[in-house]
Amino acid sequence: MKNHDMNQIYEEYAEIVYGFILRMCHDEHLAQDLLQDTFLKAIENIDTFNQKCKLTTWLCQIAKNTYFDHLRKVKKYADADLDLHTVCDKNAAPEEVFITKENEQEIHLLIHKLPEPYKEVFLLRFYAELSFKDIARIFDKSEVWGRVTYLRGKDMLLEYLQKNKDDKGRM
Repeated sequence: MKNHDMNQIYEEYAEIVYGFILRMCHDEHLAQDLLQDTFLKAIENIDTFNQKCKLTTWLCQIAKNTYFDHLRKVKKYADADLDLHTVCDKNAAPEEVFITKENEQEIHLLIHKLPEPYKEVFLLRFYAELSFKDIARIFDKSEVWGRVTYLRGKDMLLEYLQKNKDDKGRM
């Protein structure tokens, strides 16, 4: 399937899939992130779509699996000393997040370990607070690419944080 076709599919089905995800997770921001992951997986696996079911059914199945993957990942990182999801939540109450200078410095060091373009996209989104549309324009890519690249960078940071926690635990 051509890229143009996937853009049409996104335009036609994104709202339906988003609603499906939102009913599962009850979190608008998470639903947006999962929607982007869902369509990325659909693009990567479009050759496996055998048309034995409706396209919406196939996309919602991917969305459901993506949500369950997310839940497993959250559980995996739930006991991390530094939870990037919380650290990166600018709306979190002060009592929810206590970032020492050492923790903040560790996160900055880990961000700079990210390979490009993940590092640049993460910095533009998180610190510069640019929209995914603006990030896409900077890189001359699609908005979906901007979202997916940001999410992958954030996932890499979570993995780095978990690895650092595990390494410190062994000392």
